[in-house]
Amino acid sequence: MKPETTERIYPSSGDDYKHPGVLMTFRIIICLILLAAYYLAELPKDMSMAAVVLAAVIAGYDILIGAVQDILSRMLLRERLVVVIAAGLCFSIGRGIEGAIALILLQLGYMLRNYALHKTHDMISGVIEPDRKILKGPESDAKDADKKAENPVGSMLVLFEGVSVPVDCVIREGTGTADLSFVTGNDKKLEMKKGDYLPAGSVCTGGQFAAEVVETPDNALYRKLAAVIKQGYDAMTETELAWTRATNFLIPLALVVCLVSLVVMPFVFKIEINEVVRRIITVIAIASPCSILVSIPMTYYSGMAAARKTGAIVKNAVALENAASVRSVVFNKIGTITDRNFLITEIRTDKMDSATFLKVAAYASSKSENFIAKAIVNAYNGDITHELVGEFREDSEDGLSVSVDGIQILLGSGSFFSTNGIDVPDEVFEGTRVHMAVNGIYAGWITLSETIAPDTSVSFFNSLVNADVERIAMISGDKREKDREVANELGIEEYYAECSTEEKISRLQEIRARHDGRGKLLFVADCQTNPTLFEAADIGMMVNGVACGGTLPKADIVIMGRGIGSIPAILKIARKTKHVVTGGVIFTCFVKLLIMALALVGFAPIWFGILIDFCASFAVLLNCTGVYSRSAAK
Repeated sequence: MKPETTERIYPSSGDDYKHPGVLMTFRIIICLILLAAYYLAELPKDMSMAAVVLAAVIAGYDILIGAVQDILSRMLLRERLVVVIAAGLCFSIGRGIEGAIALILLQLGYMLRNYALHKTHDMISGVIEPDRKILKGPESDAKDADKKAENPVGSMLVLFEGVSVPVDCVIREGTGTADLSFVTGNDKKLEMKKGDYLPAGSVCTGGQFAAEVVETPDNALYRKLAAVIKQGYDAMTETELAWTRATNFLIPLALVVCLVSLVVMPFVFKIEINEVVRRIITVIAIASPCSILVSIPMTYYSGMAAARKTGAIVKNAVALENAASVRSVVFNKIGTITDRNFLITEIRTDKMDSATFLKVAAYASSKSENFIAKAIVNAYNGDITHELVGEFREDSEDGLSVSVDGIQILLGSGSFFSTNGIDVPDEVFEGTRVHMAVNGIYAGWITLSETIAPDTSVSFFNSLVNADVERIAMISGDKREKDREVANELGIEEYYAECSTEEKISRLQEIRARHDGRGKLLFVADCQTNPTLFEAADIGMMVNGVACGGTLPKADIVIMGRGIGSIPAILKIARKTKHVVTGGVIFTCFVKLLIMALALVGFAPIWFGILIDFCASFAVLLNCTGVYSRSAAK
């Protein structure tokens, strides 16, 4: 829950930023003229005081109104409230000029901070939303790029080399390559085929596609991704909550120091009471924790944008902070370490010829979304009469039962066949084997092979270790012999084979329990993995999020591309973000306490304290945006 006693200025305020209006500019100019008259013109005492009071009212009447609202709302830690109190004390001891300057500086500080938020928003917008010109369709101009009537849902687009995709589409015909770097963060050209999702902002780089429009421009994938980032940092992290609780004691501490000073300084150090009040006014004016906390959400926002640049979508600031504490990473083998692009290496049957066997298997697999079933359909590469396929039932990842032109077909693993009372040959084999039965009679098998994913190598796992990951494990439902071969090739010492979904969850919970709160467990799998597995780990990371189409996955972190190569960079960004958050808070705390100390010994008047406090806050704001800019440069 968001604490109600602190001011939290969000980076998204840059969305509706407006440059200082004519009235505000006029107010500041009038105040500066009045201050110049006070210092430079030899005015009578009454006129000098009137000039100071007028400058304070013109500069701070809205600040005063806001302070009253804060009191009514019991928001007692905001900057404007403590500065108004301090300014009032200045006038009470005859130092009204310092109070007026304090109000002017507070107003200027708000203007500068809002401008910094606005510039940050502009910078991040270039990351999370595409350049408008790349959304220009093949036969539309920039002004019409977002019109729903231009490419209504269900219409067909012909996309060829060099054409930018104006709206989210699904390929219905054709093959080729496309640049999805805006979504995936990787400029590698991707092979695209029938059924693949083409988000708005991607570019056709080869071949030709006939694609069906599946989303309106307002519901495009890039808009959904941008919305996740813009809303995600709203969640308060443990770090922010801890610092918020700690800084809530800042004003009570300052008040105690002020009371002690009122007693000690006049009687022990023989300092005049007016001078003591002048000193504690500065302590009160900078006691608000707002300048300490303001940079935290913006830092997480910048970190999420840096992750977006790598092609990863971080659900919220909590997920980013948790990623900074990752000490163990568990990979679901298929779809991360190995490709789901299975290839048929053998067809064995004594009931029919191989071509007919493959055709029957393809018909049986045609309604399944399982990656092995899709591999069989792709290998057949022929037309399928879907009207012949009925009574389709699928048993999780083990197999399926279907009627093809009235003939009952079973297709699946050895365990699936055993459950259905059909014996299969018991022999050692390499790869993944899919058995088929026709009307209850065993007909043969198809063997498929998997390959190591392109960006998975020994050096990749070394880079994980360099990112402070202490434990790497692989988990799968495949045969132990096959997993041992993959693990040995990649140097993975810990792996768990022949695991059902329940067993995978149990393994993840065991690994998570061993951390004992000293680190986080990251589970990595692709978009076809059972969602309950992601919930069993501290952080769920999904690979190949673009394959989910317009539906955003529920994982904590989603890598939109097809590979796992960006994981070390994401973890480093998370650790850097947390480091910047902590460093920024410590720096602003140090500056604030230093100003308080200087004020108590008489070296920091109120205007100087407010000025330095705002400068420190502004410097931390600029530094937090460096999480993105430095990551982008790398």
